[in-house]
Amino acid sequence: MTSAQIRQSFLDFFASQGHTIVPSSSLLPDSPGLLFTNAGMNQFVPIFLGDRAPDVSKWAGVRPSKDTRAADTQKCIRAGGKHNDLEDVGFDTYHHTMFEMLGNWSFGDYFKKESLSWGWELLTKVWGIPAKRLFATVYAPKPGDPSEFDHEAAAIWTELFKKEGLDPAIHIVHGNRKDNFWQMGDTGPCGPCSEIHFNLLPSDDEAEGRKGVNSSSSRCIEIWNHVFIQFNANADGTFSPLAAKHVDTGMGFERVAGIYATTKGFTDFSPEPSNYNSDVFTALFDVIAQLSGKTYTRTVPTKREGLTEQENIDIAFRVLADHARCVSCAIADGILPGNDGRNYVIRRILRRGILYGKKLGLPIGFFEQLVAPVVASLGQVFPELVERRDIVQRVIRSEEESFGRTLDRGIARFEQSVELAALATEPNTFASRQRRVDETPYSRIETRTRSDGSLEKLLSGIVARSNSLRHLRLPPRHDATARHRARPYGRYRRVRAPDGRAAQPRSRRPEKRNRRRRHRRLRSRRPKGHRLHRL
Repeated sequence: MTSAQIRQSFLDFFASQGHTIVPSSSLLPDSPGLLFTNAGMNQFVPIFLGDRAPDVSKWAGVRPSKDTRAADTQKCIRAGGKHNDLEDVGFDTYHHTMFEMLGNWSFGDYFKKESLSWGWELLTKVWGIPAKRLFATVYAPKPGDPSEFDHEAAAIWTELFKKEGLDPAIHIVHGNRKDNFWQMGDTGPCGPCSEIHFNLLPSDDEAEGRKGVNSSSSRCIEIWNHVFIQFNANADGTFSPLAAKHVDTGMGFERVAGIYATTKGFTDFSPEPSNYNSDVFTALFDVIAQLSGKTYTRTVPTKREGLTEQENIDIAFRVLADHARCVSCAIADGILPGNDGRNYVIRRILRRGILYGKKLGLPIGFFEQLVAPVVASLGQVFPELVERRDIVQRVIRSEEESFGRTLDRGIARFEQSVELAALATEPNTFASRQRRVDETPYSRIETRTRSDGSLEKLLSGIVARSNSLRHLRLPPRHDATARHRARPYGRYRRVRAPDGRAAQPRSRRPEKRNRRRRHRRLRSRRPKGHRLHRL
């Protein structure tokens, strides 16, 4: 299956279970407490809280079915606030700033039994994932944590694993509040959750697979989270039971598509898993390779420092592919780069991508060319990308040009500061002054010119020397017995007293200006008709 077929099979499966297929909501959330839409359930919060009756079959652009059941693929950004994956992007193969979340929801309709059973059926029967490689987590709170041990979910998983001839004691893992109690934010709907983890080790040994659950290993990752919304988190830290119980599930689309592509249809688990192996990123990698002249080889670093050249190249490929998708979708939804809040986050992501592009030798202006493959990949699912493609390209072009000017100014100031700092630390002797002159680009190029006799290099050396010394002020050569007078600058000149102390700047024409000011003050104080008024 292609990635598009995986997405469609998910939606078709839940459509057959009476779910209304709704379009993705905007990345600009309605909730004031969120920077971005960060989960598929954001658009359903009023229904969860009871502020709105379930009516999804009447929404615009839906494939209608029951009002109390919904499914969709939702674009999400997790690059700020509580959920922030920005710094992990590029260094691993399964985190993204923008990703698609496949999900299904129940609004006071079905609960844990149907949710977990349908999820198991889709994974093992429809897609053919080996049941032996799947592990489930259930909520086991510590003293003081909300709610209680999730006996109901544990019983359902026990039955499902036993039907496959598997030991529930190995395949069911207890999780704490951090791993198995889901909250959208500090306030709002929440509840215990049950995650499905996929063992991607070359061996399907169950004991080894269990060790990888919740271990941040790329060889055992969470692919689907079933949240059972039962509470509302209040601002004072308490949890209030909701009037009805709901189901909210979320599956990482890029993760499933990447695993399917890496394992050749869940059959060969020897290659290293990566979301970037799916055809979702193929077109983007092709454009980046064409622009940079470099090749993506799928290397993944094990540390953040001391990386090889190829590891840095592959990190840059992943960063550019991810950030191009994120920035394009955000601008298409009206979140423009700016200096505040979510707008600054988008600007930061775009500039991070530009900096990684410079590591590949790409000039300012390349990022705009990554919009086309993003639109080709996601345009059919998110039509606003097609409709606003020109706007997205214009905004990115403007940001690139502005950031390019900022970079040039910053680099020039940095180099100037380094040179001036080096001058300030050297003693002011004739030998040090001569060395500064000898170390200019002019002297180095002139020396090479004398060896090969090239007049062209000599002339370019002279220009290089003048440019390099233009912003440097070398200390003057003082005479120990005579006073020094520096060159006047503008209307002022700086005079050094005979004893060597520096005097204050003195204007050349202060007296005449002061006389005029005194005359105007005198006129304003005389009565009308006085002789000063008649001048």
